Amino acid sequence: MTAEPGQLATALERNPTLKLLGSYSRDWVLPLFAEHLEPAEAPVSAEWFHERVAEALEVATQWKSDRSPADHCRKWVDDRWLEAEYEGGRVHYRLSAYSLRAIQFVRELVDGESTVTGARLNNIASAVHSLATMTNPDREAQVERLDKQIRELEVRRENIRSGRQRLATVEEMRQQLNEVLGMTRSLPADFRQLRTLVEDRHQAVARRALTDGPTKAQLVDDYLHEHDLLSQTAEGRSYRGFSQALSQADAHTFREDVAMILDQDFAREHMSGAQREQLETLYSTLLNEQLAVQKSYVRWTGSLRRFLTRAASGRHRRLLALAEQALAAGAEWAVQVPGRRYLDDDVLRVGTASVVDASGLRLWAETRQQTMAVVSEQDQARLPVSDRAALRLAAGTSPRAVARTINLLLERSGVVTGAEAFESTPPEFQRLGALVTLLDLAISFGTVDTSSRDAVAFSVDPERALRVILPQLSFHEPIRLDSKESA
Repeated sequence: MTAEPGQLATALERNPTLKLLGSYSRDWVLPLFAEHLEPAEAPVSAEWFHERVAEALEVATQWKSDRSPADHCRKWVDDRWLEAEYEGGRVHYRLSAYSLRAIQFVRELVDGESTVTGARLNNIASAVHSLATMTNPDREAQVERLDKQIRELEVRRENIRSGRQRLATVEEMRQQLNEVLGMTRSLPADFRQLRTLVEDRHQAVARRALTDGPTKAQLVDDYLHEHDLLSQTAEGRSYRGFSQALSQADAHTFREDVAMILDQDFAREHMSGAQREQLETLYSTLLNEQLAVQKSYVRWTGSLRRFLTRAASGRHRRLLALAEQALAAGAEWAVQVPGRRYLDDDVLRVGTASVVDASGLRLWAETRQQTMAVVSEQDQARLPVSDRAALRLAAGTSPRAVARTINLLLERSGVVTGAEAFESTPPEFQRLGALVTLLDLAISFGTVDTSSRDAVAFSVDPERALRVILPQLSFHEPIRLDSKESA
C-alpha cells in the first residue's frame, strides 16, 4: 500500500485502465476488445478490425457518434487503449496492457471467485517459509530448516503409504486449479506492459537525442551501450529475475506434472476444455511471452542505435558534402582554365596550397608478352558437420543397425517387442526413422498386432518429447539381411 490518497485521485484521471472502465462507451468497447483482440495471438490488420468496429456500432444503438471506425481506433490509440504497429506499410492493432487489465478486472468481478481458500493460504505459507529461509544469513540455520523439512516429508510419505493421511477432495483440487490459473491470469498484461515500457523508453531517448542535436547523440549511444535500459527499471529487474527462474526451471518435470494432471479423472470430469488447454500450453506460453519481450527490446534497441548513429554522423556528412562541392568546383575550373595555378586566397582556411596537375596520365608504356597459367586445386575441405550428422543418423536407423539390436535382444529372451527394441537403441538414434525401420522389419520378419498398442517417446529437443502410438510389433527369430535388403 505505497500509493498516497492524492495519487489515487490522479490515477482516476490519467490511468488508461481506469479511464476505459469509466468511459461512456465502455458498454460496447470492452466486449469488442474482449471478443476480437484479447484472443488474438498477433496484431490484427486495421481493415479487419474496422469492420468489427462497424458491426459493434450497428448493435450499440444507444451510442450515437459521427466518428468512423478508423476515427474510433485513432482515438483509442491516443487514449492508450490500443497499440498501433506498422508492418509492410500497413497498420495493425493490438490491445494495450491497460485494456488487458481492464478486461481482467471485469472478468474477475463477473466470476466472483473468493481468494479466501486453503490453496491461497498454502501458497502464502510456502512463500513466507521461503522468505524466512532467504533472509536468514546463517548457513547452519538454513541447513537445519532443510533437514526439518526432509523429516516432515518422510513422515508424510509414510502416512500416505499406510493410508493414515486422507487424499485431497474434489473441492480442494478445484481451489488449487483456480489458484494456478489465477496466478497466470495477469501474466499477458504484465508482459504487454513490459513491451510497452521498452518502446516508451526508447522513444523518449530518441526524442531527447533529437532535441539535443547530433552533438549529444553519441553520448546517448554510449549510454545505451554501457547501460541496458531494460535492467534499469523495476519492471526490467523483475523480468530478469523471472527469465532466470524460467530458464532454470526443470521443463521436463513441469511437462510431466501437467501430463499427469491431464491424465487423471479430475481433468476429464471437473475441468473445462479451456482450462485443460490453458494448463497444457502454460509453459510454452511463458516462453513465447518472454521471447516477445526480448524481440521487442532487440528490435527497438537496433532501431534506436541506427537513429543515433545517423544523428552522431551529421557533422561528418556535412564535411563530406563540402568536400564534394570543393572537388566539383575544382574539376570545373581545371577544365575551363588548365595549367599550373596557385590559390592566393585561403578558401578552406587551412593555409594556401599549390595546385598541381596530379592526373598521372601515362603517355607511353612498353608492351610485354602476357602469360597465363592454369592451376588446378583440389578441395581438401571436410564434409560439413550437418551432412556428417545426417549420414550418421541414417546409418544408426538403417535396417541392418536395427536388426542387429533385435538379434542381440533375442539372445537374452525368446520374444522382443518393438518398444523394447526402440528403447535399446542408442539415444541419438531414437528418431522417427528407427520407428519406420522397426515397422518394416516387423512386416517382413515378425508379427504386427493392430489390436494392441505400444507407446514410445522421442525428441530431438529433450524438453519437448513426442509420444508416438504404434501397433504392437513382435520378433521371435533372428533377422538375417543380405546386402541388397540392408541397402
